Amino acid sequence: MEARLLRRPAASCCFRLLSTPSSATALTTTTTTGRLFSPASVSLQNTTPGAARHKSTANRTKRALSVAPHTSFISESAGEQANRIIFNPPSSAPSVFNTPFKFLPKSDPRRALNPAALFAKSKTIKYNNTSSDASADAADPSELPVIGKYVGKQHHLTLEDVEEMRRLRREDPVTNTVHALADKFKCSRNFVMMSTTAPREHTERHFNRLDAVKARWGPGRAAAREERKRRLDMLFRGEL
Repeated sequence: MEARLLRRPAASCCFRLLSTPSSATALTTTTTTGRLFSPASVSLQNTTPGAARHKSTANRTKRALSVAPHTSFISESAGEQANRIIFNPPSSAPSVFNTPFKFLPKSDPRRALNPAALFAKSKTIKYNNTSSDASADAADPSELPVIGKYVGKQHHLTLEDVEEMRRLRREDPVTNTVHALADKFKCSRNFVMMSTTAPREHTERHFNRLDAVKARWGPGRAAAREERKRRLDMLFRGEL
């Protein structure tokens, strides 16, 4: 068996390499220093930042988030927990606005202060002014900023304008839509829909196109639309 192995080309090359004194000394030195065939060095070289292990499962995340409770909530006996008050505020700077008087010593000067006056002077907490000069401090409505443009009602259309609107809508309902007529006659869309009606053929084409769109709906989308319609009916009946 050993003779057959030594006759192979790879084995013969290794044998000739080891038989040379200089190569054998170099190989021995390299092996003793741990730089050849060292598992630690190979693993460190092949390690990349992307190969690090992450919390890929829910259990690892739970274990990482299982933080022990605060020491103030842990008591040795039930009697101690029942006979004391635990005040554990969030980790933030103390403020006179959120520190109860229960936890202030009797010699603390903050007890003599008026909380209402402190709240009134605060720049972050604002309350309604209930003093007698509240009406004097109220701003004039004319000085308030305008939130949006208010366009008053305009009754400028005559009977001839309405007849012209109906004629345009009847002749070409595709071009003369509700939006186009409202922009042309400077009126609201509700007024156009109350004053004019589309031809029957145009209405049928519209509903046929809508039915074709509904036919491509899946069961989930159809159920969602039915649920939306049901909620709308309940809203109008005052059930929501």
